[in-house]
Amino acid sequence: MAIERRFIEENIKNASIDEYLAKTLERAGYGGVDIKRSPLGTRIIVRVETPGVVIGRKGRSIRKLTTDLEQEFNLEKPQIEVENLPNPEFNANVMANLLASDLEKGLHFRRAAYFLLRKIMNSGAKGVEILISGKITGERSRSVRFYQGYIKKSGNPALENVSTGYATANRKLGTIGVRVKIMPEEISLPDEVTIKDIDIPVPHEEEVPPEEAEVEMTEEEAEEPLPQAEQAPEEASGTEEEEPLPEAEKAPEPEEPKEAPAEEPEKEKAKAPAKKKAKKAPSKAEKAPEPEEPKEAPAEEPEKQKEEGA
Repeated sequence: MAIERRFIEENIKNASIDEYLAKTLERAGYGGVDIKRSPLGTRIIVRVETPGVVIGRKGRSIRKLTTDLEQEFNLEKPQIEVENLPNPEFNANVMANLLASDLEKGLHFRRAAYFLLRKIMNSGAKGVEILISGKITGERSRSVRFYQGYIKKSGNPALENVSTGYATANRKLGTIGVRVKIMPEEISLPDEVTIKDIDIPVPHEEEVPPEEAEVEMTEEEAEEPLPQAEQAPEEASGTEEEEPLPEAEKAPEPEEPKEAPAEEPEKEKAKAPAKKKAKKAPSKAEKAPEPEEPKEAPAEEPEKQKEEGA
């Protein structure tokens, strides 16, 4: 029974230290505390938004804080360490204190709650829930809930992965309680299933260097007989083949020299001049004959000429 009482007393002391630090370090953006006891002393890790406010000029504020904790809570050799919050939007205590301070300033509760909700979701959180309860707008107390995204409500993930923060706002009508729950983005839930892409190795063909490939091709060509169309002499493999020119740019092919006609027998020589004459004759015949002019009839001669003719 003595051991159980000891654990209960230590937890009560830790809760009272948390409340004390939340009041004293409210300006620094208090985000929580971790207390670790050892034979060498008590190690206190404070998480704040602005560490410079906790340390103070030349360490005066942090030295005063260590003496106050040692006297009020009877801590043995307390050692305070200050940690900076990388993402204060994911810390529920910081966001709850921010909302409570806005309500104390007189800001409308809906406007303040929606502004905080959008700020947390824009930072990349999976889900947010804000609960405001108390005398919000009148003498009658009520509670209003604002939420967005997805939040675990029960089970081990709700205890470990969901950040919960509480704060109070003191107004003229009465005290208003604020509770904020935040589920960060980097948390992986047990019901989430991810399918991994498996890379199947594909066998790669061995690359043959170009020199060896040319040698193999030449050996195969030497073994296989070429067809008649391809038996023309080829240039060496190192020379580059010229591209065929278009029809307009092709150079005129040289005319082959005409071979001298073989000597014909004497009969053919005799026929040769006759053929030349025959060829010349139609050239004259081809010319169309000119039309002859009609001859005029002779005039009638006198009778003397007729008589002479008789």
